[in-house]
Amino acid sequence: MKLLLLLVPGLMAVSAMPLSAKPLVTSSEDTLARVCLSRQDDAGRIVQACDAALTDIRLTQNQRAELLVARGDGYIWQNLYHEAETSYREATHINPSEVEAWNGLGWALWELEGEQAAFEAFNRSLSIAASVQGLGGKAALARRMGRISNDQAREMLQAALAIDPDYIWAVRELAWSFFEDNRFSEAGTQFQEALNIEPRDVNARYGLGRTKMSLGQTEDALGLFNDVLLDSPKDFATLVYRIIALRELDRNAQALRFSERLILEFPDHTSGYVQKSKSLLSLERRHDALQSFEHAEAALGPNNTILYWYADTLIIDGQLDKALAVIDRGLALEGADYSDYLLKSYIALEMGDYTLAREAAETSLATGVNDPWAHYYIAITLVNSGDVLGGMQRFDLAIASGLPADRVGAFATELVGAGKYVEAAQLRLKY
Repeated sequence: MKLLLLLVPGLMAVSAMPLSAKPLVTSSEDTLARVCLSRQDDAGRIVQACDAALTDIRLTQNQRAELLVARGDGYIWQNLYHEAETSYREATHINPSEVEAWNGLGWALWELEGEQAAFEAFNRSLSIAASVQGLGGKAALARRMGRISNDQAREMLQAALAIDPDYIWAVRELAWSFFEDNRFSEAGTQFQEALNIEPRDVNARYGLGRTKMSLGQTEDALGLFNDVLLDSPKDFATLVYRIIALRELDRNAQALRFSERLILEFPDHTSGYVQKSKSLLSLERRHDALQSFEHAEAALGPNNTILYWYADTLIIDGQLDKALAVIDRGLALEGADYSDYLLKSYIALEMGDYTLAREAAETSLATGVNDPWAHYYIAITLVNSGDVLGGMQRFDLAIASGLPADRVGAFATELVGAGKYVEAAQLRLKY
């Protein structure tokens, strides 16, 4: 999803036509340089025009740098990131103050080398001059890298939109930042703003669908996902969330069919297998769901995501010992994170092993993710180990960290189970 902007609205990365099919220069007013710099042809022909223009020995150095940037844009619109990087880097060597060369390099490096390299390129761009791409790229990366808050990112994105109100990348980034903060109404407004700029924008329609799902408007979300897939039938994230929407609408047989199709089309991805198993669970075919995870592991090899959801399904089936063994296998693999330890903690709680449950929850927090459920699980272990005051204090921390309010009653039940009726009543009064 990283590279979602088009410098020229509506320009699509289509295959280049043969040079003989249509002259690059079509009127006496055009030159190869004008065709290249206008970026109005399809991406392949833009590159051809730029290559041809760059053979002119009369070019100034600054003009050569500008042509190289345009050629880089032509490459990047075809997802030819290595070629784009080479072109942008050559431009920065010729003219280190060429802002758009640094911006283009940022987008290319995001795909090739990751966030840090891209961040440095956008930072360099902004050290020369403010630009919409520099502000948008840096804001997006900095918030993903945890360098700035979403509020700070929004300030930068609003600054970019002050320069160009139609810069759709910034509008979408605003929307996603609100979405991440669970501010779904504001996210929906921004996604709609993006669609006002470009009604067929895939990411904005997908984002609006995700937002509507979060607002409980699942039928509307499904309509948006289906609409996206008419234009982009292989858009993987939309294919996955269409299945999730179908399950939420209790259209589980249809969700199962789409899941099986997803496995056929993307056999190396985990999502098809996970969605198939979840669809089978929703159809009360628990044995088949468990068997599906076994097939997934055989097809993909040891896989952390598959093992996580396999363990989760074993919990539903009451096979706690096996679930614990499966999540431990997942924790031994690269890619294990705080959520795996949280699931292990939950399994241990269900087994009544409060020492193991607390150890797993503390390890989850040690990854650096302050998840409220980790604090909640620790609170339960403390109460059941006799430290009621410590448990109540930890529960306060869980609530402060974002634990859903419906857990108050559940925790009160833990206190009652430990014989702490007064404390349970105090908890209900407090919350």
